[in-house]
Amino acid sequence: MKLVYTSENKIYRIDGGNKSEIPCGRINKYKETLESIRRRTEWKTTGTGAQFTGVAREYSGETVVSARITGLCENKGELIYGVGLDESCSLYHRSFDRTDENEGLILSGNDLYFGAFDCFEGKMAVSLGSNPNELHIAVMEPPASAYDELTDGDSIEEYPYWSRCHRNRIYFSSAGNGRNEYGAVAAVSPRCGAYIDVDRGEMEKFLSDPGTDFLRIKDDSFGNIFYIRQPYGGEHEKDGFKFSDILLFPYRVLKGFFGWLNFVCTRWGGESLKSGSNGLPSFTKTKQRSERDIIIEGNIIKAEKLAKEEDAKEDSGSVMPLSRVLVKREADGSETVIKKGVLDYSLCPDGKIIVSDGRKLILLEGEKETVIAKARLAMNIVLEEYPG
Repeated sequence: MKLVYTSENKIYRIDGGNKSEIPCGRINKYKETLESIRRRTEWKTTGTGAQFTGVAREYSGETVVSARITGLCENKGELIYGVGLDESCSLYHRSFDRTDENEGLILSGNDLYFGAFDCFEGKMAVSLGSNPNELHIAVMEPPASAYDELTDGDSIEEYPYWSRCHRNRIYFSSAGNGRNEYGAVAAVSPRCGAYIDVDRGEMEKFLSDPGTDFLRIKDDSFGNIFYIRQPYGGEHEKDGFKFSDILLFPYRVLKGFFGWLNFVCTRWGGESLKSGSNGLPSFTKTKQRSERDIIIEGNIIKAEKLAKEEDAKEDSGSVMPLSRVLVKREADGSETVIKKGVLDYSLCPDGKIIVSDGRKLILLEGEKETVIAKARLAMNIVLEEYPG
């Protein structure tokens, strides 16, 4: 089995039992540029002068790149992937061979945002728009950059998928934007399931519930429809005080006061209250705090907890809520929950399913489950080759 997927904004390939990373040239070049800038300006944030003025920063040894891979697909033996860097987005195509460093640009723009996409028989359905709150379905034939938008309006359409059963039909999720008095998006409606007939230009919603999101809709050649169903907006931690918060309240107040006092003494007195410390805020710790939570389609994942469980080699099941389920809907309308706690999935031509639970990739064959590989937060699963 050969497949590719994204994990924490990197692309990985599994060929049999071997796992390797496919380099993203665009991200690597961007990272090299940032590293060059960091080296040239490093003197501003190091040394005693920087410590005294409070602008000193710790360097963790790796340049942090604000990049995201928006999607993957296979097209005529090539891999297509989308990259978002700051305010620009681009589509590239390249070989599945990691040693082949050649990649070609398909489409790029500072006024374009890409979501996920899917290719079938040389055509690509892609979610794109002028801003991330208004993505619409468009079709194109890569490597050509021209595209035609099929949907519009004050809405967001995501996860397009070419039907494998109905010719020229594209499935996708759709939600309307709710705006405040200033015109900003204040809320998004529940995501319904819809499809559009490319030949006739007709759109139809067929999955809808006021308390439910329907995501990543696909079908197989047998006419079965699959989708991920979750509570509207995903699951969040409930706000409010816990009993442990009350017990720790005095400690947290004292810790905060001491931290503030230590910073003042270091900056204005030149000496820290703590031995072996410069007394200034740690950039590394601040960065770690800001990355404790990962939000995927409204669901909050505790990144710090996940990392600790991985270090301890613990397997607590899916990282996604069990209320997020993969559903199979047959031609007669009957529905079956295939698996709970599903992050993403891919359909195989012979009826098998590859599922990501956020910790590993699993091959489903009826009631049988086989672990393919450990894969942290694996998404955008693409079959490069699957012998039936």
